[in-house]
Amino acid sequence: MMVDRCYHCDLEVPAGQNFQLEVLTEIRQFCCPGCLAVAQLICNNGQEDFYQFRTEKNNKAEDILPEEIFELESLDNPAVMNSITHDENNSKTIELGIEGITCAACGWLIKKQVGVRPEIIDIQINTTTQRATIKFQKDAQISPTLKNIRQLGYRAYPFSEDQLEQSAKREEKAFVKRLIVAGLAMMQVMMFATGLYIGDFQDISEQHAYFLHLVSGLLATPVVFYSASPFFVSAWNSLKHHYFGMNLPVSIAILSAYAASVFSLLTHNNVFYFDSVVMFTFFLLVGRYLEHRMRLKAILKQQNFNRLLPLSVSRKKDDESIEIIPVAEVRENDQLIINAGAVIPVDGVLTSPQAEINQAVITGEFMPISKSTGDKLFSGSTNNSAGFVMRATHDLKSSRIQKLIQLQNKSENLTSDRVTLADKVANWYVIILLVLCVISGAIWWQIDPSNVFPVILSLLVVSCPCALSLATPAAVAAAIAKLTDKGLMIKNKGTLSKLGKITDVYFDKTGTLTLGQMTLIETQTHADLSASECENIAAALEKISNHPIAEGFKHLNSHSIKVSELTEVIAGGIQGQIKLDGEKQNCFRIGKPEFAFQKGHQSSKHIKQQSSNTQSLVYVFLARNDEHIATFVLSDKLNPTAIETTKQLHTNRQNIHLLSGDSKNACESIAQKLAIEAFFHSATPEEKLSIIQDAQENKRSVLMVGDGVNDIGALGQADVSVTMGTASELSKTSSDAVLVSHDLTVIPLAIQLSKKLEKIIRQNISWAVIYNLTAIPFAIAGLVPAWLAAIGMTTSSLIVVINALRLRR
Repeated sequence: MMVDRCYHCDLEVPAGQNFQLEVLTEIRQFCCPGCLAVAQLICNNGQEDFYQFRTEKNNKAEDILPEEIFELESLDNPAVMNSITHDENNSKTIELGIEGITCAACGWLIKKQVGVRPEIIDIQINTTTQRATIKFQKDAQISPTLKNIRQLGYRAYPFSEDQLEQSAKREEKAFVKRLIVAGLAMMQVMMFATGLYIGDFQDISEQHAYFLHLVSGLLATPVVFYSASPFFVSAWNSLKHHYFGMNLPVSIAILSAYAASVFSLLTHNNVFYFDSVVMFTFFLLVGRYLEHRMRLKAILKQQNFNRLLPLSVSRKKDDESIEIIPVAEVRENDQLIINAGAVIPVDGVLTSPQAEINQAVITGEFMPISKSTGDKLFSGSTNNSAGFVMRATHDLKSSRIQKLIQLQNKSENLTSDRVTLADKVANWYVIILLVLCVISGAIWWQIDPSNVFPVILSLLVVSCPCALSLATPAAVAAAIAKLTDKGLMIKNKGTLSKLGKITDVYFDKTGTLTLGQMTLIETQTHADLSASECENIAAALEKISNHPIAEGFKHLNSHSIKVSELTEVIAGGIQGQIKLDGEKQNCFRIGKPEFAFQKGHQSSKHIKQQSSNTQSLVYVFLARNDEHIATFVLSDKLNPTAIETTKQLHTNRQNIHLLSGDSKNACESIAQKLAIEAFFHSATPEEKLSIIQDAQENKRSVLMVGDGVNDIGALGQADVSVTMGTASELSKTSSDAVLVSHDLTVIPLAIQLSKKLEKIIRQNISWAVIYNLTAIPFAIAGLVPAWLAAIGMTTSSLIVVINALRLRR
């Protein structure tokens, strides 16, 4: 009696139930109203293709139990919400683990269904790691979204690194067990096969030969039904949804060879392929295991930053007593005690006199850096000196290390457009291969019927599309991993391929070619105020700015000066209203001369004279009601990697440009030191944008490297844009990649790696195509035995993977 199965979850449809819906032009049966409702929801939203491309049936769409509802709704508690999300302007972002995802179609369905919810701003699904990143409105609750996912047949939970790692390691253990079974069986079966091959020349008795074949069959059985089972499951799931995956020819080859060998045992024929079966399965598992290890390494690598941080920290209370608290409970302005050798858990500033800090995680520089009172400290850095006290300026979720984790995750989750294309090509390749098998079988049936099965078997094995499917993703994964290791986090799809086409590189100056670590070395006064008074006024004005120049003043005492109407003008400076003792309220401006002296004060001639002697120094001007009252001289160190970077770019034949808002003399000095051919000085944000556009109109491919808010337009316009890790959040949003260290040599490395990636992908695809075009005719001609076909297929796949791994060197 035929039993109807639910089209959604594949469970048996109870007798008497009649839940039907037209899906993909056919009437489908469903087991319950829940599965029917989910199917209607999917079809009504125009997402019917989900059922065509999924590789497994879905979980039954059961009603959510009351205890599940309570558990989900408990996540809406503000305290719990804050512990599982992080804020981004007017939104929140949460990382979810999702059980039940089996293929890209599952991720597509969840993204389509959840993405249309009004509170959802963005959703990204990584089907490889079974994770989702959801950005939603700040005042919204998360439980309705989790309920929505649950109603689709998936279980979502706040992501736990430990759970993901345990899941990946369980999968690895299963791989290893299957590999061990296949490996041990292969060694024994090949030993028997050697005896049989030798015995053919030494008149081995039929009884002994049959016994060896029988034992080989017994050893091959667990290999087929245990070690090779993942291939069969994947192939069957693909077939159910009219998709011909690369596991289909593999499964046909293994099962048919095993079945033919068992049939020969039962009928006492002399056609046995047990040795080929176990060898083919073992080599296939080796390739899949190596692929899994690459994925596991990526998963574990994403956790490296989190593992750097301590679970708890000592906090000094108002009464000077010490308490131990979880790092997650650290709040802004908490006084934290960092012991010798300990890792700094959150961003802050040093309140002790001095400390030696290793910032290798942030900058890549392993030499300790001396810090003094008021200097910034970044989470993930290590205390290389005696214990000290610091004041937290950020909590855990908004600290630098968490932002690096987010960037790393986004970078490693990127895929290339070529990966999708390769999957589609592999699908059609399998269809053509199966047709070719039928044609070859028909031809050999006319020539020699006894060779039909050996030829088809060899053809299926030798032409397995594993190498073709691995050609692009293996190379892209290796390239992204290399750049991530070097500190360049790729954010946008397509960036890797564009980098190799760059002809012109434009650098901002301050904070890019220089370190942006301004030091006030001299104050020249030109009015009735003392140098210290002018410095305090400057510090009071600069306190709202994140510009590197402002950092040169923030160590000064400005608490006694009250400023109103503070305004920052991009590419100009800062102005505010200040009332000093015994004076009326005055307008003070600090910044460039054309900003500070808007009415062209009589001292402008003196200002130009000062500016002409700037060299690598930076001059900042302070004015009171357009009266020049002080000139501040600041120094900024040249980035130690800048000279080597420009040298490599010149060697690679890229044109280098300096694009800065600083004065002509300051830019000219840097340009001379770095052998930069062209520089643009005193450029406004609009002018920077126009310069990039002009270059592109002249058929130039432009890379822009910058870090300031005034670079946003140019960063957005450039073909590829890179911001420094210390840049403003707004600048990072406009860029394609973020350089989290100050090592600029990663820029020419990325350009060269992009070119090498294109070359490796072409090599891999060419090799896969040439191998198949060469091997298939020999297999059709009956010149390739099954065991040799297995070795050839595995060797082809390993060559592709090893060639891709050259990108890691």
